[in-house]
Amino acid sequence: MQHVIYFWGIIVFQCLLMSCNATIENNNREPIPVLFDTDIGNDIDDVLTFQMLHHYENQGLISILGVTVSKSNPLAVSYADGYNRFNGKNNIPVGYVFDGPNKDDGKYLKQTLDTIIDGKKILMPKVQISEGLPAAYLLQRKLLAAQKDSSVVMIAVGPQTNICRLLESEPDEFSKLNGVDLVSRKVKLLVLMGGNFDIPDKRFPEWNIIQDITSSQVVFRKWPTRIVASGFEIGQNLLFPHQHLLNDLPDAEKHPMVVSYKLFDNMPYDRQTWDLTAVLYAIEHDAGLFEISSPGTISVDEKGNTVFEASESGKHCFLLLNKEKHEQIINALVKSVTGKN
Repeated sequence: MQHVIYFWGIIVFQCLLMSCNATIENNNREPIPVLFDTDIGNDIDDVLTFQMLHHYENQGLISILGVTVSKSNPLAVSYADGYNRFNGKNNIPVGYVFDGPNKDDGKYLKQTLDTIIDGKKILMPKVQISEGLPAAYLLQRKLLAAQKDSSVVMIAVGPQTNICRLLESEPDEFSKLNGVDLVSRKVKLLVLMGGNFDIPDKRFPEWNIIQDITSSQVVFRKWPTRIVASGFEIGQNLLFPHQHLLNDLPDAEKHPMVVSYKLFDNMPYDRQTWDLTAVLYAIEHDAGLFEISSPGTISVDEKGNTVFEASESGKHCFLLLNKEKHEQIINALVKSVTGKN
């Protein structure tokens, strides 16, 4: 009997040691440096992705280097900066797409910025267009130049305007490299929400792509590192259960994400997770939640359709949804947005 107890004691000790080593390894893992490009204000899913990124940073998984806005409306900058500050991140730099697409106010930017609860505004931005705000691509150049080689994950969940301008940028005070060479040296992966890779007879030009078709064409043609695209069909088939926004957050009625969600559409509604799936894959790709296509090349035609050609030497691929993992993915999205296990 003593031998049996001793044997199981050894097994338990080894399991505890393995768990401890795994924890130490996770804690010692260097956070992924992330550059986030968003058209916040056009759809509500951008706000949920913001909250995902802040939770990932709080967990030590990522470091948010900066946020660049691809919606050409000053309110989008104020919202992004205010949202960062709401999450206690006062030093995240914000860049702006001057002369870019989508100049309208949208459904929730101004309204949320104007919302007062308990006698104070829920968003209190300090960054504005008039205060020497950098162009998005210049901020990207500055931040990339300061990072280790092949370390940065870029996530783009809107029109590709800023990413295109980065690629076409010339050497400057931040780097002697042009845009393509700078990206090639510093960026490990670009994950974007864009395109439509569903069965051919159901395809149509996806919204992010057609906002700036020329820029999308340039990005897919000139981007020098790996690209993973989360197409329209992925987020379209994964709806975020709104009840978790209302029930899983402390003081949910005071949270700007919840306030904006209620403003965006008539409650109750479950919103598609287009942008969220791109962020989820970018940060948790090792979790095996999504399958990916074979490698190949994505191109954009004159109407904005995304065309994929398989090729072993290609650097592009797109996400595939395994229906058997539908619930697992939804649970992962809920956890990453609300922070609740």
